[in-house]
Amino acid sequence: MSGRDAAAGTLAGLAGMTPARLRALLRRWPDPVEALGAVARGEAASCFDPVVPPDALRAWRAAAGDATHVGAVGAMLASRGTQVLLATDLGFPIDPELIPDHPAVLLAEGDRLDAFDAPRVAIVGTRAATPHGLDDARTLAADLAAAGVTVVSGLAIGIDAAAHEGALDGGGATVGVVATGLDIEYPRRHRCLYGKVRASGLVVGESGFGVRPEPMRFPVRNRIIAALADITVVVEATARGGARITAEHALRYGRDVFAIPGSRRNPAAEGCNELIRDGAHSLLHSDDVLLRLGCTPGSRRRAETAANRPPPLGDAARLLVAFGGEPATPDQLAHRCGLELGLVAIALCELARDHWARSEAGRWWPA
Repeated sequence: MSGRDAAAGTLAGLAGMTPARLRALLRRWPDPVEALGAVARGEAASCFDPVVPPDALRAWRAAAGDATHVGAVGAMLASRGTQVLLATDLGFPIDPELIPDHPAVLLAEGDRLDAFDAPRVAIVGTRAATPHGLDDARTLAADLAAAGVTVVSGLAIGIDAAAHEGALDGGGATVGVVATGLDIEYPRRHRCLYGKVRASGLVVGESGFGVRPEPMRFPVRNRIIAALADITVVVEATARGGARITAEHALRYGRDVFAIPGSRRNPAAEGCNELIRDGAHSLLHSDDVLLRLGCTPGSRRRAETAANRPPPLGDAARLLVAFGGEPATPDQLAHRCGLELGLVAIALCELARDHWARSEAGRWWPA
């Protein structure tokens, strides 16, 4: 385990170290080792606004200057196989230029760091979900995972858990974003689910080891769920619940938000209906999300054959460009390309043979 990772993990675990304070600290000293040294020497106080209380600064200085403590953090990172991701790293899964309140440090545990490489959809909702809501979340997540989409959620009771379980059922990757240290599995009933998510994806958070669940941490955590996702889907939500907060973060970041409409008599649907009234997309089928991502239900299956398929040439190549990532009829493609319908039919057969496109319900879908 590198000194950089041990220093970053130590800083993230300091009592009272908020995301805004850690961003300010690493903006001033981008190298976590240098930042930790500045804290230990008492030189960091000037970069915090509002001012950090003197008692907290003294505690930080003691912890940062304790080589035994820093070494223990490094040893725990190594023993758990925890990945330390800095916002300045190439490939950090959140663009700091687009997300002003991004986490400065993310800690990640799991077998699928490549989960960040796929399109990502957050599925969120209330803890007090109805059976219909749980089934909707599970089915949606399974459909998305089967198409090669990474499902992001918060490992909470209710809709979050159903989303992770559905992604696992679909054989895809899933990312659980937590509000505690990665060594704290909360709620305890989800200990088994944590293990499954680690095995088929990642558990990530911005807090250091030992950080316990506190009510204030969960709304702050929700911004990470929204920032990681290309699209956020709200399955069931109360008017003022955490899922509504996640959706508002997503809208603020310029991301698409979908919501499943529900009965006005269902309190768990109130937040979804309000989101739709305020401009969110109404979700009726998983294909609505896949089309918005430029994917199709068979995307992952075709990706598995992509390494062996020859590149399209001639009219077939023109047709593939004409799709523009959306489904189309042969007539539409003929009009876009200026080709005769017979030539379009031949080119479509070539694309289907080489797994660049497929036909379904009278329309053609690009790979």
